[in-house]
Amino acid sequence: MRLQLRGRQPEDAALAEVRALIGEAPPQGHRRDLLIEHLHRLQDTYRGLHRRHLVALAHEMNLPRAEVFEVASFYHHFDLLDDGQQAAALTVRVCDSLSCAMAGAAICWRACRSCSAPTCVSYLRLVWAAAPRRRWPW
Repeated sequence: MRLQLRGRQPEDAALAEVRALIGEAPPQGHRRDLLIEHLHRLQDTYRGLHRRHLVALAHEMNLPRAEVFEVASFYHHFDLLDDGQQAAALTVRVCDSLSCAMAGAAICWRACRSCSAPTCVSYLRLVWAAAPRRRWPW
């Protein structure tokens, strides 16, 4: 008979930090449709999503850890960080889609990468899959 739970368990400090941001769980539990909103709050507060916070958020929202990690890793604007990893002070995101490439994204990318920026700056290439908006004639 096993006496311990499987997998990584939330740390008390991380649970307290998550609860301070999203509030105490109501009697019916946190609404799962607010997961992305909660991830944004964590990202904005800590300049990234640390694993300890993702584990604590999954526990607090009563969601599978895999689901929280899947949502967090799907969106390009979330920065996933290992525990103890320092978030970059500045993140430069350069669009890599066809329309951005036609507007000079490659030149922007090369300029960003060649400047003598400090190591506290991270650069990310993004591929935007969204279709451009159509302007209707009426």
